[in-house]
Amino acid sequence: MTHAFKNCSNLMVTGASRGLGLQIVESLVIGGFSPGKIIATARNPDGAKELQMLAEKHQNIHIIKLDVTCQESIERAASEVEQLVQEEGLNCLINNAGINVVANLETVTADKMLENFHTNSVAPLMITKAMLPLLKQAAAKGTGMGMGIHRAAVINMTSLLGSIELYWGDRSNTFKWYPYRTSKSALNMVTRCLAVDLEAEGILCMALHPGWVRTDMGGPEVFTWQKDMIFFAVLGLSFREIQLSFSEELEYSILGISVILFLIALCLLIWQIYRRCTQCPVSRRPDGLSARSGGFQYATQTNDAKMEVHYEELSHRLSPGTSCTNLGSSLDLASMADLEEENIQGSLRFSLFYDQLQSKLVVTVLDAQDLAVRDFSHSVDPFVWVRLLWAEREDEEHSSMQCVLDEWQTRLVKKSCSPVFGDQFSCTLAEEEVPRVTVRFEVRDFDKYSRHGILGEARAPLNSLKLSYPLELREDLQVPKKDMVGEALLSLKYMPISQRLEVGVLKIRTVCHPNKTERALYAKTSVICNHCKLRHQRTKQKKHWEVTVFNEVLTFVLPDQQIRECTIIVSVYEIQPSKKSSKCLIGHIHIKKGKTFENEHWKLMMQSLRQPIAKWHLIFI
Repeated sequence: MTHAFKNCSNLMVTGASRGLGLQIVESLVIGGFSPGKIIATARNPDGAKELQMLAEKHQNIHIIKLDVTCQESIERAASEVEQLVQEEGLNCLINNAGINVVANLETVTADKMLENFHTNSVAPLMITKAMLPLLKQAAAKGTGMGMGIHRAAVINMTSLLGSIELYWGDRSNTFKWYPYRTSKSALNMVTRCLAVDLEAEGILCMALHPGWVRTDMGGPEVFTWQKDMIFFAVLGLSFREIQLSFSEELEYSILGISVILFLIALCLLIWQIYRRCTQCPVSRRPDGLSARSGGFQYATQTNDAKMEVHYEELSHRLSPGTSCTNLGSSLDLASMADLEEENIQGSLRFSLFYDQLQSKLVVTVLDAQDLAVRDFSHSVDPFVWVRLLWAEREDEEHSSMQCVLDEWQTRLVKKSCSPVFGDQFSCTLAEEEVPRVTVRFEVRDFDKYSRHGILGEARAPLNSLKLSYPLELREDLQVPKKDMVGEALLSLKYMPISQRLEVGVLKIRTVCHPNKTERALYAKTSVICNHCKLRHQRTKQKKHWEVTVFNEVLTFVLPDQQIRECTIIVSVYEIQPSKKSSKCLIGHIHIKKGKTFENEHWKLMMQSLRQPIAKWHLIFI
């Protein structure tokens, strides 16, 4: 017990003239952990011979006269203690003073009850109240975390004979000491109330049961089974009495329940191991990913050589002569869903010029001819969307990822199948980067109330053109094709019982042009069923790197039928944090139930319910 007082500076013990109080003082000074000042109180200091002899040997023991039943004596003692501790305050107050008035039901009187209550219950409260300013002072100066004797504490010496909750053996029923046992019960409640009230001040309050010890109060006869036992009934903030006694029947019952729970846990573990071993083994997918239905597996390819192999393997899945761009055209975006190849007609005239002096590429959209008309109105309101696509590397054999350098929109010409635009756009571009650029012209039909229609597109790769002077071209419109602008690692998990679909956006790899300012990325995930957007969520913004890591899971709660027939669209956007309304679409990913290569992810998810399945997907625009 003395070890707990190692970091205590000032301590006060009431009732220290004999018995347990004297033993506490002696243990502190002899045990090597004595505090700075030990203030020992006694009702008659002159008669406390042993305490006086102990004080003569140890200069840090200070004896103060205190009658705990007299309020004036309590106030005088508080003044003397304040002079002793000064600015340090009082770290620990041990309310040890107490009496035992023995009286059973036949002999008990009101005076005996009040006498015992005044000393054992009321006095500790009044002494604590008088010493409270000094306790607060020590708590404010104390170091370390939490509450304890190292800061400030109040310890009330109680007895298990006053406990209503705890059982202290059959022989405790023989001690029908009404005054003593009820006064200790009251002291326990006083301690609990103090603990709640002084918590905010950082002062610990507890009730301590030392057991039945051989003192003047305890008498010479102590039960042999209790000689070496010390029980602690700690009344902290929740008044816990931590020593509990159980019968053998209860102990064996608890043991049996523990064994049963252990066997159940062992059976569950064996079942999970069996379930995992009997599932399909790891298979190397053609896209370089490891897929296991029982868990979350993916292969990360970081160097460019592995990425090139990845693109080549994807291209082998296409028909001969089909590039990654053609792969994109096989996966329809929502804006191209209603496009029919036989409706593509007409041509577009434009001019290109590279100004070497100003390092600028000048694009002029001149006019269009013989555009297709809408069936219901027999007219069209065309405009042209222009994009400059910059390839990651200049490679004629294999298509590489691209990024959008710049994009513009011409003016709208209403009700004209052969509109004249005459809009000119320019972009700063280094001469060595010109061969990597492809100009994509997308002719659209303006629709005020729905998605704009797509009338066709024309492309002009600049690696085969001489642009030192204005070059005018007329190209027939073709079926729009998508361009690969990146790839994303996504995970899917479907939980049929809770009807939840989890879409994990893990990593996104895109091309970053060296001249672009600092950008940020985020992904927006939408769930569409029967061409109606049911839900959508977006990730947090992340700084744009070549490989941007998100590691976010978006959860959608939908009816089972909608989840099984829905389409998941992941749209990737780029923004400039320093500008408002700077959102720019990078591209889309479509995942749905189907037979195409990109939708194998959906099949894996439905085969591995309640397990996240990760897979790389190409991003197209």
